[in-house]
Amino acid sequence: MPESTETEFPTLLSPLRVGSIELRNRVVVTAHGTTTKFRDPDMSPGQYIEYVRRRAAGGVGLFIAQPVIPNPLVPITAETVDRHGRLVEVVRAEGAALLLQLAHLGLFGRTDAGIGMPPLWSFEEGQSLAGEASHRMTDEEIEAVVAAYRDTARFAAEVGFDGVEVHAGHGYLIQQSLTPATNSRDDRWGQDRTLFARSIVKQVREAIGPDGVLSFRTATDDLISPAAGGRGAEQIARDLGRILSGGGVDMVNTTVGDGNRSYTVSVPGYRYPEAPNISFLDRLRSLVDIDVPVVGVGGIVSPAVAEKLLTNNQCDLVAMTRAHIADPDLVAKVRSGQSKRVRPCVRANLCVDRRLAGTVDIGCMHNPEVLREREFAATPAPQQKRVIVVGSGPAGLKAAEIAARRGHRVEVFEAGSVVGGQLRLAEHTAAARLTAALDYLASELVEAGVTLHLETPVDASLLRDSGADSVILATGARSLTGGEALPGGETGRVLSMADALTSEISGDVLVYDGMGTSEAALVAETLHKRGCRVTFATSFEVVAPFVGPTQRWEIPGLLRNTLEAVHVSTTIESVDKDVVHLVRESGRDRAFDERAHYIVAVVPPVPNTGLATELTRLQIPHQLVGDANAPRTAWQAFTEGQLAGLAV
Repeated sequence: MPESTETEFPTLLSPLRVGSIELRNRVVVTAHGTTTKFRDPDMSPGQYIEYVRRRAAGGVGLFIAQPVIPNPLVPITAETVDRHGRLVEVVRAEGAALLLQLAHLGLFGRTDAGIGMPPLWSFEEGQSLAGEASHRMTDEEIEAVVAAYRDTARFAAEVGFDGVEVHAGHGYLIQQSLTPATNSRDDRWGQDRTLFARSIVKQVREAIGPDGVLSFRTATDDLISPAAGGRGAEQIARDLGRILSGGGVDMVNTTVGDGNRSYTVSVPGYRYPEAPNISFLDRLRSLVDIDVPVVGVGGIVSPAVAEKLLTNNQCDLVAMTRAHIADPDLVAKVRSGQSKRVRPCVRANLCVDRRLAGTVDIGCMHNPEVLREREFAATPAPQQKRVIVVGSGPAGLKAAEIAARRGHRVEVFEAGSVVGGQLRLAEHTAAARLTAALDYLASELVEAGVTLHLETPVDASLLRDSGADSVILATGARSLTGGEALPGGETGRVLSMADALTSEISGDVLVYDGMGTSEAALVAETLHKRGCRVTFATSFEVVAPFVGPTQRWEIPGLLRNTLEAVHVSTTIESVDKDVVHLVRESGRDRAFDERAHYIVAVVPPVPNTGLATELTRLQIPHQLVGDANAPRTAWQAFTEGQLAGLAV
């Protein structure tokens, strides 16, 4: 029997009253732009509704739904009412509380993605960080926006939400109204910068009535000095105190920064320790008296850390949003004594990066079921089969897990001494947290009774004689070195990423990026920390063009601040002794040389398909997944593994 967790996580699992309602525990999933389909009347709302329902069914105390923009130019439609009403119905049936976030973006992003969209509304004539000029609102237009918040809040109350959240962070319109750099008006809205926020809180409170819950989301620090037009922690505290003094707010939710590039801090990735932003909240609470429950936010992914924050009285509720994207059953597992079986959020930030990049849906690096909860569900198979999986990288481990969950007898064969494939190399880099996805799957295979054979090469005859009903080939890909990787590589000084990370090299190193993803940057960073003098060269026009925005905002500066040199639009012409001949492809080709004892070639590997060719010849049915199918990202490998397990 699982051990009781009432004493292990007593505060996390305890109820808490917020305004007029009692939450069943202290766990919050904060609002996040999950999918644009829910807002599109031509698309089905079913995926988002099921996504939220699963997390409510998993035991979360409070879910804050993705925002509705209070827009005075666009009325709330009957379709919007119907969709949100259906959302309320399913969440209420699962016992969770549900708020609707209200967020006007203001001077944020661009409008040219939509034909005929009005210009960005702001408090000043300005320009968003995406480069688009804005429209300075008139007094009447500001009043219209306040009224739109009121009307949107009233709609939320009428369809049955427990309340609403007014978003005054992430650089959106309310935060812009409070910030000198984006509001230096000489009228009433600029003379008292809290007026806009206070007016919205007052109008929203009247709209939702005394029993509705009103959450106010604030930055704890905008990360902009007052000299640069920011507010700083002390002014933020004064503004928040003024807003709260008027009453009406039942909960304070928090964040850090002003959106845009500060998302690298507000949504901390794998480089950060767990819960790094709580120190900002500690300082805010030392500067202003907050007499309503406060939500701690930012990279809180484990139940143990969440419990510690609560017992230390650093916050009253914990936001575990990305943790619930990774595992919707987190609370249920904790409550049943299975906290060690929680699928960990490894903070790859695929979720936020996909939406920041403008894709329709979020995702999760190692939970392919996100927004596919029904179609990707591992339902019991009609007939038990014997399944052999060859290879234990992300695709192989995931395929084995799903096949086992469906009731099949599964064996995994791995030629190496450890599981994980190429992703295991991340443990040598700043992205070491990503390997927790591998460790989780390995432990789940033990729980499911899967047999794992390490250091066991597989050939076609073994598979022919095995009696397997299904074979899944996750045989990975072969890294290129020497002359295969680069011109002149026959000198023996051209290494693969694996060679560079697992051997001791020193001196001058050139890391060449022919992929545009994060791998080359991670290798360069690691070698620099080991004492090498590292130069970085990429064939692309910018550093790491194919990583998500939060990494793209972080990686180039990190490399330029630490490495010897960074060259873009550059290819290797040849390698000669201790010199690498480079060509810069900008305007007219220009040749130059860099000294390097070693060259690390981060180029696409070659799929290992020899076994697949043999099985095809022997007419043994099989599936090819992961890098053996086509070397791409870990997310795609985990997804292909899931599909392979479902197909058995």
